Amino acid sequence: MTDWHAEPAHLCLYPFLLAASKRVEESGVTLENLISSAVFERARLRGKSRITEAIKEGTIRKPVIISDTQAEMELLSYPFARILVSCIRDERLVRRYALSEAKAAHEKLLEESSRRGSSASASANIIYRMSEEFGIRMDFLAGEREQVQVPFVDYLRFTTNLRDKRWKLVNRGLGKGKLKLRKAEFVRIVQEAIYERIKKDLPLDVPEDICKAISRYTEDIKHELEEMRNAAGYGFELDSGAVVKDPSCFPPCISYVLSNLKEGVNVPHGARFAVTAFLLNIGLSKEEIIGIYRNSPDFDEERTRYQVEHIAGDKGGVQYTAPSCDTMRTYGNCVETDEICEKVSHPLNYYKYKLKLKQKQEQKQKTE
Repeated sequence: MTDWHAEPAHLCLYPFLLAASKRVEESGVTLENLISSAVFERARLRGKSRITEAIKEGTIRKPVIISDTQAEMELLSYPFARILVSCIRDERLVRRYALSEAKAAHEKLLEESSRRGSSASASANIIYRMSEEFGIRMDFLAGEREQVQVPFVDYLRFTTNLRDKRWKLVNRGLGKGKLKLRKAEFVRIVQEAIYERIKKDLPLDVPEDICKAISRYTEDIKHELEEMRNAAGYGFELDSGAVVKDPSCFPPCISYVLSNLKEGVNVPHGARFAVTAFLLNIGLSKEEIIGIYRNSPDFDEERTRYQVEHIAGDKGGVQYTAPSCDTMRTYGNCVETDEICEKVSHPLNYYKYKLKLKQKQEQKQKTE
């Protein structure tokens, strides 16, 4: 495999690369140094911030690198972040962290691959090198620098979790076993490859004594994680005192989909339709619903807006109602049923029923 750029200032932007791992190994920094030496406190704090940024923002900022020392600390922060995530041992955090690292790399890769003029060859080079890194065979089309072609086998390896219809093989032109993609689409596939690589080895098997030694960092992260999970709603603000938007009364099927969306899990089209229609039916605005989808790995604001507006009736004049329980079961979206599910036939009826129960309980408590 062709060596990646060896400069620390570039490697630290893509710390999941094999060349970055090799650089860390050759640096002579031991695990003991990384977790306890005062010299590497900056790397440890940056490692912690990588995770808190993932929890709060769903991505990880890429700082402007102004020195080799800063680059080395940035590079070392990545293995420390992996150790922290592994010590916390939370499956959802693993997914969210891996997705956030992949998204951040995707944004940087798009930026670097879109340079024009004298940097055009470098832009093409970074695409070639990334494809080589992940074993994706690709070539630019003759005379083109904005379109590539890849074997359909390689295409399928990294698009099976992309739910949008545009990624379906039947919606792609296939010729001689290869598919044509816009360069930006190829970079999106690279994001999936990055996500899979980062997630694959997590959590690491970290000895308990090491986890104890870095507990002051992991406790802060656990606090951030708990705050996020206890926050009202699922990525949208509830009106003060407005029980009509009370997520504690959502049916299990809707709560499950919302939880996956918040954690950055790819959700099937049918489940997205169901949760969007449900939230519109109970009074959430289109902007609130679009905000919920921002953590999705394949989030496209323009496309999401169009779909939400279509379900809301802005495009065709008909506002859709959330699917019935029977329909949810047919498409495999009925999960984690409870005793109320047995009494209703529609998610909206579940919501109304549970709201009434909650209101009665609250009234009873006030009376007592």
